[in-house]
Amino acid sequence: MKTPNIRTKQKIVKALKDYARTMEEWVHPIDKIKKFRPSAANSFLLGVMFDRNIDADKAWEAGKWINDSLGEPDDPSALWKALVKMDRKRLLGFLRYGYGGKSFHRYYRTFADQLPRAAEHILKKYNGDVRQIWNSRRDVSGVREALEAIPGIGQALSRMAVLILARNYGLLGGRAALPQLDIKTDTLLMRVFRRSGLIPPRGTDQDAIETAQKLAPRFPAVLDGPAWEIGREWCYPRNPECKDCPLTKVCQKIL
Repeated sequence: MKTPNIRTKQKIVKALKDYARTMEEWVHPIDKIKKFRPSAANSFLLGVMFDRNIDADKAWEAGKWINDSLGEPDDPSALWKALVKMDRKRLLGFLRYGYGGKSFHRYYRTFADQLPRAAEHILKKYNGDVRQIWNSRRDVSGVREALEAIPGIGQALSRMAVLILARNYGLLGGRAALPQLDIKTDTLLMRVFRRSGLIPPRGTDQDAIETAQKLAPRFPAVLDGPAWEIGREWCYPRNPECKDCPLTKVCQKIL
């Protein structure tokens, strides 16, 4: 595959943006702030933690299910107190079979260790109210660092979280925060970035982040949703359906 020049990369970015406008589930930045209720904030944070290596819809449903099972609607700390008090054997069984007889996550054993530690951190640092992490704050990097301090949340998940907070809820400054919002470098996005030519075949996560910042400086994360969905729907690891892909006319893999 030849190395595309900047003009070709700009065409790829335009194709991604054009596809984003057609996505039914793509949420455009809002102006009005939408505040979380205590229960919704906990479900959100659990969804962020679970959104790795499983279907995204299942991750967010699992977060809500756990919060509804262990938490209380108007007490933000109830969920985290319950997780701290639950012994490991019981928590392991809950995570393995509590989702209608199925596991909440393929890494349920890992979460049996991480969730109590995350709960301890949240209770100690925020008195059990995770909304303190982002409410009345506009420093995106500071919120990301606070999220990454929670066991189970790394750099990729923290980027996704601040994107949702700003874009979907108008928090962290809303539209003013858009230039600070980066892509989440998951497997699907990275496959599309590499194959299309936005980054080299062996390009790193940092390469992808810097490319998005350079080519979409007003809102780098605008490339996140379309690249992720293209990776899921067309750009398969094997036998990709290139002829139907929205990037067909610009993707370097098939030129």
